[in-house]
Amino acid sequence: MTDATSIPQRFFKGQDDLKGPIPADLVAATYRAEIVGFPPMDAAAHADFGRAFYAGFPDLYHIIDEVIEGQPHVTTRFTLRGTHAAPFMGIPPTGRSVVVSAVVILTVEDGRVTRLRGIFDQLGLLRQIGVVAL
Repeated sequence: MTDATSIPQRFFKGQDDLKGPIPADLVAATYRAEIVGFPPMDAAAHADFGRAFYAGFPDLYHIIDEVIEGQPHVTTRFTLRGTHAAPFMGIPPTGRSVVVSAVVILTVEDGRVTRLRGIFDQLGLLRQIGVVAL
């Protein structure tokens, strides 16, 4: 595994360990996250976004399914797993388990992530916790 392909492992494991923020040693000062359906975020806003997820799904964790390196970009397909055990974006806890697919493209420069562009199955998440009917 090259250094670039280990970055997604460290990035998402660190986010799981910190329950939202990304490890400071992996994020460039110019970091920007662009997740479909949400406004662009700097590192602090992305940390708050992550904290909201971990607050609603306290056991949330990432499983890296695939990493494709193409300097300076690293594409990562992963699965989020967790339990809706606390309020999430105004939705009372359901106790339901979720499995959510996502794909991100990380731009890596000098060993730090400068940009994250991602999409995750938001509709699937809402269906799994019973907010949206099938």
